[in-house]
Amino acid sequence: MNDSITANKISFSIRLVREQNNLSKKEKVICTYIQENSRDVIHMSISELAERCKASEAAIVRVSQKLGYKGFQAMKISIAQDVIEPSMQIYEELSPDDTIPTIIEKVFHSNAQALTDTLTVLKKNNVEKAIDLIINAEHLLFYGVGGSNIIAQDAQHKFIRIGYLPLSFPDSNIQAMSASILSPRDVVVAISHSGASSAILEVVSIAKEAGAKVITITNYSRSPLLSFSDVPLFTSSPETAFKTEALSSRIAELAIIDSLFIGAVFKRYEEALENMKKTRQALDSKKI
Repeated sequence: MNDSITANKISFSIRLVREQNNLSKKEKVICTYIQENSRDVIHMSISELAERCKASEAAIVRVSQKLGYKGFQAMKISIAQDVIEPSMQIYEELSPDDTIPTIIEKVFHSNAQALTDTLTVLKKNNVEKAIDLIINAEHLLFYGVGGSNIIAQDAQHKFIRIGYLPLSFPDSNIQAMSASILSPRDVVVAISHSGASSAILEVVSIAKEAGAKVITITNYSRSPLLSFSDVPLFTSSPETAFKTEALSSRIAELAIIDSLFIGAVFKRYEEALENMKKTRQALDSKKI
């Protein structure tokens, strides 16, 4: 176990020097590009890096594994730890010695930064296009797996309040079944931090084949999910560069869902207001 911990601390540069002789000519070209563009690479998806290097995604994975990483994401985290200023590594700075007030400061700073960065990259006209699709949809479905499914459920809860009957399923099999019976009159909102989850790609592919319109919420500007997207909406989260889990990005995803929700309310204000009154009254008997 101690050997494993030590291995995890070995930097990308040291791994590269150590494995240099074991790399093919093409693999060395990939590594050179990564070294020369490390600050950009940490924000790229595997598909974007492959495109920049004129290589396949499989080649990127092979390079990662030859350097001793489990995969591309693990390599990217290691690169980020080499190049990101310590003051920017908000979650990485957390230590057992931190006080609760310090932890609170760091977590809130990360979340606030994710919202600020997302506001910068979010295209307002795409948000309006998404709202127009939603308010004219016959059926509205929110798809997400893992942590993203929590965002999908939140969206379902919000849109029920204003008169929609949106669907959100945690089970990927039921997601696929529901996607298969959609039509061009229906709208899917697919939520995936990486945009590369095989489960979400499968269900969105099925929905697209059925003719449904697809709105995507994802963190990367280039990901497999975008090939199915009619309206892409992007988040931007600083921890993406060095954490495998999408932490503060979920705050940004919720903010986008809130924007879609409020936008739908104001596009159909009177109808939405009436339905909000009805849904509130339906819950009155459950309150003490």
